[in-house]
Parts: sequence; structure tokens; C-alpha cells
Amino acid sequence: MSNYKLYEHQIEGINRGRQGNCALFWDCGVGKTLVALHIIKHWIAKGEGPALVVCPLSIIDAAWIQDSCRFTPELSIVSLHDKISLVREKRLAEKHDIYVANYETLKSLYPALAAKGFGTLIVDESSKMKNPKSQITRALLSFAGIEFRKSPYKAGVVIPHRYVLSGTPAPNNEGEHWAQIKMITGPGNECLHDNFYAFRSMFFQTIPLGLTGQKIFKFRTGMQEVLLDAIAPITHVVRKQDALDLPEQVHQIRNVVLSGPELKAYETMEKDLVLRLKDETILSTNALVEVMKLRQLTSGFIYGEDTHRVGRSKLNELVDLLDAIGDNQVIIWANFKEEIQSLLKELPDSQALWSGCADRDQTVRDFVAGKFRYLIANPQSAAHGLTFTNCRYAVYFSLNYSYEMLKQSQDRIHRIGQKYSTTYYYLLANKTIDPVIYRALNGKASLSQATLAYLKNGKVGKIA
Repeated sequence: MSNYKLYEHQIEGINRGRQGNCALFWDCGVGKTLVALHIIKHWIAKGEGPALVVCPLSIIDAAWIQDSCRFTPELSIVSLHDKISLVREKRLAEKHDIYVANYETLKSLYPALAAKGFGTLIVDESSKMKNPKSQITRALLSFAGIEFRKSPYKAGVVIPHRYVLSGTPAPNNEGEHWAQIKMITGPGNECLHDNFYAFRSMFFQTIPLGLTGQKIFKFRTGMQEVLLDAIAPITHVVRKQDALDLPEQVHQIRNVVLSGPELKAYETMEKDLVLRLKDETILSTNALVEVMKLRQLTSGFIYGEDTHRVGRSKLNELVDLLDAIGDNQVIIWANFKEEIQSLLKELPDSQALWSGCADRDQTVRDFVAGKFRYLIANPQSAAHGLTFTNCRYAVYFSLNYSYEMLKQSQDRIHRIGQKYSTTYYYLLANKTIDPVIYRALNGKASLSQATLAYLKNGKVGKIA
């Protein structure tokens, strides 16, 4: 048995999990993986069968395998991820206590997983389920007894003990709670409805988008308490500031002044986009592509038939900033391939975590061990589940629109084990879309934090 001390909130979470299905909406970095392992161990000791953990590929080894070996070595754990299907099937056929699958493996092994006889299902980073139309969501919900017409996932097998884990369960809007809550409750809950469209009709109003033929759904005024009161009894919320005595977080904006050629290219692209939007000659989906080009131009390049570089103002600002930070390790978050490749060339003492990484786990280990100074990371590849408390500085070379990714990436360094204050720098090009995205992300943060605060401290009603 590994020797470690549980925090008070972890003991509370374990006890709550032993009482029955629940959603652990815990901030990243407060130790929910350890709690989930204890819950799994409880049900295995009760003779309920092995556990299936479904999580992003990036945290199978870095979080689940490593934490299980460290905290619950008495449990046998295996990864079901492998490029060769026969290897995946062989591992599933072996006898273990915990089987860990990424979302794609869940789909490919679905019939065999359904026949395995799992007693416990853990869905980690469960906001992945936010789209009820996705095959992943439908496959997972089938294990809760909820099936969809024309869905291939109709095994008729219900896993009795089910838990979802997320620090940002609904990063964009309240509707993203639906699938995660249905995973916990199963069918028959009339307040949230077994049918997503009935749920959406009750809680959202439809707003047309001009003459585009498209529409958006806006949460109905006054319905938030109704929704949150319904889900509160099956949720357990832990906020980092309440559970841990962690050092402070510091956020600093570094304004980037674009060069003449960069600003001219940006303004030309922006003016053309505004004119087309006014004439409604561009659909909203295409507008997102055009906005992405504006984001690229703030970093000094634009994709076309060939990648065209127009300047390096943001890159120069980064170099100056790193000089000021001095001899410390830094995570640099970037969203585009061109950014990552340019940063690798500019910073010799660096490695990258992205789709082009040859050995992802080794890169993580080397950075934690201090073998190089700068980790250049794509949020899609490295925002979930990794622990970098060896580092206390992060720079956002560029931002995307995902509050979930922003929050997850910040929590890579601000979590259990961090002894120093953490500082986040945002490189924002003046008079561009960069500050707009930054403000939008802060708005999503306020909505998400208010929701979780209500679930933790607000009224608790019955699930209808």
C-alpha cells in the first residue's frame, strides 16, 4: 500500500462516490484521479467487477497509469490504446482491475467492452460528452441505458456505478450539462428529459442568424436555477481556492505592437471580412475560417497555398519576455503548426508537445526532469491531465476560443505540489482580434465559475 495523506475534500469525495453515482465537478489539480481510484477500489472490493476508465489519450499514461501505480499499486491496470487492433483485443481479454481507454478506442472496441462485465465506469474530462450528436457521447450513454435512434450503440448493457469527472463541465453553455448528467441518472429523469431536444426546448430559445438560414440557441432567462437545482443532488463540486492552500496566480498582458507590413495585412483582411459580413454574403461557418486568418496574422503569418510570413513582432516580444523571466522553465502555449515550428527554431533549448511529437511521454518526463527549458505546447495535445509543478511560468503566444482549454492549460502548473506563485503572460497584438478573444474567454470564465459556485453553495432541490 502506498503511503500518502488524503486531503479533507478527497475523503469527502470518496465517501460521496461510495454512496452512488455522481458527477465530480472538481477543479483541475485538486486530486480527483486519486479519488476515482479509491471509488473503483471500493466497488471491486464489493465484488462488482472491474472498472472501465474513458479519458483523453494524452492522460492514459501520464495520469491514470502513473497515479494508479503510485497510489493504488494493489490494483492491476492496463491501457487499451494501441495502433494494432489485435493488441487492444488481447489486453481487454486479460484479467485486470482497471482498463483505460481513450475515446476512439471506446468506439473501436465497443462490442467487446459491452460484453466485459464492467461494474464501474469513470468518464474523465467528461466535457468531451457535451455534443449529444457525437458517436462518443452516444456510445457512453448507452452504458447508462440511454439509446438513440439509428445509433449503432445498442448493447443493452448498463454499467451500474457511473461517474463523470470534469473541472469545466459546461465551458460554453448550460446545455452541455445534459449528457454528463444523463450518464449519472440514466433514463427516467423527467426534469432533464431523456430526449435532448425536449430538454433544449424547455431550457433554450431559438434565435435566427440573419438571412443565413442558421440559428443559435440561447438559454432562457430565469431557467438557470431550475436547471442547477435539478442537478445539484448528484454533483459534488470542489473549487481549488476552497480546498487547497495554493500560491497565488498572476495574470499579465504583454501588448504587442505589430510592424507596418503586419498591420497593413491585418487591416486589409479585416476590412474585407467586415464588408462581406455586412452584405451577408458569407456564412457564419465560413466567417470562422476568415477569423482564423486574422488570428494567424497577429502571430506574423498566414496560411495559403504556401505559408506566408509577414513579420515577427509577437516573436520578438516573446524573446524579450523570456529574457526577463531568466533561467526558469516556461510553458509556451501555441495553436498553429507554423507557430510551433517557428518557436522550435527560435528557441534551441526547447521541445514541443503537439501532433508532430515523436515520443510524447518521454517529452513530458524530460521537461519535468528539467532537461530543457521551454516546453512549446498545443492545448489540444497537452492541456488535459498533465502535471508540471516543476514550472511556474506560462506564456500564451496565441489563444483559441475554448475556455475549457485555457482553464485546463493554466492548471497544468497551478495544482497540488506547486510551491510558488504561478504567472501567466498573454501576448496580445494591439488593435486586433487578440484582445477580443481574451475578453470573450474571461466572460466564459465568469459564467462557468458562477455555475459551479451555485452548485456548491446554492439551493439544493429534488431531481424531478
